[in-house]
Amino acid sequence: MVYMGGHVFFAPRGSALPAAHTGPRPSTPQMQSAQHVVFCVEDTVGLIDDKYSVGIIERSFGDVDSHEPRPQRDYPDDIECHGDIPQDQFAKFIKDGIPPRGTVLVSWQTQYKTELIPEARLQLLDRALYVGDVVKRKAEDYMSGTVIGTQAVCTLFPATLFNGGHITQAITDDHSVRNVAADELINVHEFVEGALVVYGDWVGRVENVYDEVAIKLANNSVVVVEDPSELTQDDTTIDRLSVGDTCKTKKGNLRRGRWRFGAYDPSVPPVGMVVETRATEIDVQWLARSIGSRNRAFAAEEPPVTLSRDEFESPTFYKYDASGGTATTLPLSENGVDKSYHVADVAVGDRVRFKDVAGAAVKYDGTHTLPDGHAQGKVTRIPRTDSLGYDLNVFLVTQTHSQVTVQWQDLSITHDLSSALLPDPNVEDDDEVWPGELIFSKENRKDDDAEESETKRPAKVGIVQTVKGRDRIATVRWFKNAFVEFFGNDLLPPCTTGELSDAIEDVSLYDVYSLQALTRRRGDFVILNPDNVEAVQSATNITGPNWFGEVIDLGLDGKLTVRLGAAKPVVDVKVPYECVHLAYSSDMADDFVNNLGELDGDSIEDSDEEFDSDDFDSASFNEMWIEYEGMEGEPPVGDESDWSTEEEDDDPDDDDNDDESMPDLIDTTKEDVDTTKTTPEIKSPPTKDEKPDSQPEPEADDTHMEHGTTESSTAGPASFVILDTPPPSSHRYVSMSSTSSSAFMRRIAKEHKILRSSLPPGIYVRTWESRLDLLRVLMIGPNDTPYEFAPFVIDFHLGSSYPQQAPDAYFHSWTNGNGAVNPNLYEDGKICLSLLGTWHTDERNESWSPAKSTLLQVLVSLMGLVLVKEPYYNEAGYDVHRSAPETKLSSALYTERAYFRARAFIHHALTHDVEPFKQELEYLYLSQDDGAPKLLDKAITAAKDIVERSTDANEEGERDGLRKISLGALVMLKRQIEKLEDLNKSKA
Repeated sequence: MVYMGGHVFFAPRGSALPAAHTGPRPSTPQMQSAQHVVFCVEDTVGLIDDKYSVGIIERSFGDVDSHEPRPQRDYPDDIECHGDIPQDQFAKFIKDGIPPRGTVLVSWQTQYKTELIPEARLQLLDRALYVGDVVKRKAEDYMSGTVIGTQAVCTLFPATLFNGGHITQAITDDHSVRNVAADELINVHEFVEGALVVYGDWVGRVENVYDEVAIKLANNSVVVVEDPSELTQDDTTIDRLSVGDTCKTKKGNLRRGRWRFGAYDPSVPPVGMVVETRATEIDVQWLARSIGSRNRAFAAEEPPVTLSRDEFESPTFYKYDASGGTATTLPLSENGVDKSYHVADVAVGDRVRFKDVAGAAVKYDGTHTLPDGHAQGKVTRIPRTDSLGYDLNVFLVTQTHSQVTVQWQDLSITHDLSSALLPDPNVEDDDEVWPGELIFSKENRKDDDAEESETKRPAKVGIVQTVKGRDRIATVRWFKNAFVEFFGNDLLPPCTTGELSDAIEDVSLYDVYSLQALTRRRGDFVILNPDNVEAVQSATNITGPNWFGEVIDLGLDGKLTVRLGAAKPVVDVKVPYECVHLAYSSDMADDFVNNLGELDGDSIEDSDEEFDSDDFDSASFNEMWIEYEGMEGEPPVGDESDWSTEEEDDDPDDDDNDDESMPDLIDTTKEDVDTTKTTPEIKSPPTKDEKPDSQPEPEADDTHMEHGTTESSTAGPASFVILDTPPPSSHRYVSMSSTSSSAFMRRIAKEHKILRSSLPPGIYVRTWESRLDLLRVLMIGPNDTPYEFAPFVIDFHLGSSYPQQAPDAYFHSWTNGNGAVNPNLYEDGKICLSLLGTWHTDERNESWSPAKSTLLQVLVSLMGLVLVKEPYYNEAGYDVHRSAPETKLSSALYTERAYFRARAFIHHALTHDVEPFKQELEYLYLSQDDGAPKLLDKAITAAKDIVERSTDANEEGERDGLRKISLGALVMLKRQIEKLEDLNKSKA
């Protein structure tokens, strides 16, 4: 099940689908050789050398979201490996779930198997795109567009002839009906999972459907079986029976059933064909209630989760039909003639009927030939008189070929085959906007005196008109007197947008933002304010829910077009943004599908190391998994010797053993990360010999210093200091209790000894005599990264369980809510790092070991693995794409905004009290003494060099976000340079 745009796509692994590759221009082998085809999850594909094969891609190298480890868990039968793929690569895939580059995992609908197969063996037949999806022509393109309409043609096969897929190619060719418009079809089922319904004042989403099933036996008798769950098929992957399916059951299930025709005969085999399904109950996840009570029976509490036929056949129950109605108020395309919104809602594997089967029999009469030479096929209508009154005119969708209408960021509108477009990999980029979107300036109103408050009152509110993707510039019309206020991410009433000004302004994408509380997308389902409901009712003569609908268009005039799809007749209305409230969005879908989120500490390597790799390549692994899985669905991690009880923690011998196994000095040259060459050279004074390790506590020595003093103003700050002042109140963990056992203090002494002698340049550590369990670290960003010359402050706490558990860590983010500076450094202070136990481990990342891991390793990892040249690839699962050309643009965009955001860290550190590093920061950035690093001067010079290169038309080289940046990023960087220069002058 995949959620895209505003719709839900179910890609069943069910029926084997018998259809030759026909339809409008699939991606042929010749086209694939001329232009590389990118395969995406949920694509419909076929084999190049087998025109009857049809499959759905379930995992790809490029789709990080599909890279769940241990894929065999998802399939009852063994995943097969194509002969062209080496067994070692397949074994790795079975373990980590990441298809090797150039391969995909395909669930074949025609062969009852799931296979890891090279992309070169496939041809792309269709791509599932939905209204609201953001697409590009190529991943490297700067401009993206939004799907605003879809159309599709299908290949159909009579369900009654399907016989569980046991049919010949000749029968397939003779009975398939090709090039059928999707809008001529309706789903055979009354309710499908994922559909939206309205009951009284409530809107909900159908989660489960329970059908009664009538089957016709060999003697032409028909029975509604007592228990549909006891009906089985040869294809065990089918989740729901439909008309035309052949199934079998136990005789008792027939005997106790309701007989429509005939009576129970024990001599008749309990095998038959489904002739009717009828929903008896549905489970509904209730999402939202209308604003203001309209029906007292529903005002107090939400309806029951399970509804029976009496309830969903009541006059207060409605199904939302996204494709229903052709209201005359549909928004027009830019040419003023064509309708810009159209929905095709069919997928491979669906069972469908014609809306007008009599007309279809005339239209598809077998006399037409398609341009590719195939006969279009014939619809042979089955009269009800031949089927005991049941409507058996049901067809299986064996192929789809989709065309989408796209509005691009420059407002142009095109009609493209969906297979010619790609989902935009930057769709989740907070700095990306599209025409018609409501945005806010990052500048707050002048009357907002709460600079650090969570309450935001944007100075400007506007509507995006066009976007220059390459330049990262948006053209905006601002509202004249809008007033919008947020607390965190929540909208505070009252809110008004008002009238748009006529003037337009070009702004940097990095200067504006949008929030889900007031931002709407095509495909969002919304509830209207009561005032707008009354206006709709007075202007139109409709019945049914007039307060709930789907956003189908974002107007450049600041108005939304909302389709009231459950009303009769269906109408479209235009309302301001603030007059609707979000009820359901595809972004919310995961909350209903999977309530158990992935654990940050989920470890692939650790949980697998006790199993041989051969255990993962068979379905038998599933049984083993069930036997050993723990509370969180994971096998036990690590060895029992890695853990200890409280009694063991109190045993000094055990701690001594840990101390002995923990190295006194860490050879940083053995690390995968070399920070000595990338960090600005900042000299530190030498330290004197340490006290013997046998001392239970660190004793006063030359690294003890009063707050703010250094040994030499010319030698630079000491890298490690124990202060005799109280820790600052701003320390994240200052209020937490401390531990002072002798074993704990011995471990602290070990850590201090390593830090005194082995800290790489650019890292400064401070702790306090009164709180040796607390540390504050200042890091200077490494050269040749977007973090160069910028200061980063991190607080650490060594808790009572240390070193059995990793230290607590908190990052001080100074972006003022404008976005993270690094994928591993969150704005809320969280740090994702395997050594800290906040990120999964793999063959490249080490987990915390009580006996071997040290604070120095954590600091070196932060410097060398987090503050890197291309931080985009630090995002979860993105590292495997580091060399992929299609990710270069995304990486460059991330790098350029990380660079100018990091410049703001310099300004913040020099204009705020960052204790206990005040004098250290002044020396590092402002001191003009001989030997001082003069980092502020260097930062200004480096930033100016980037500005010069980025504005020089003769400068060669592509934009990488570090040497050359976009015009939108230049706006932000120049602003930071001006602030730093003013600061430099004021401190001179």
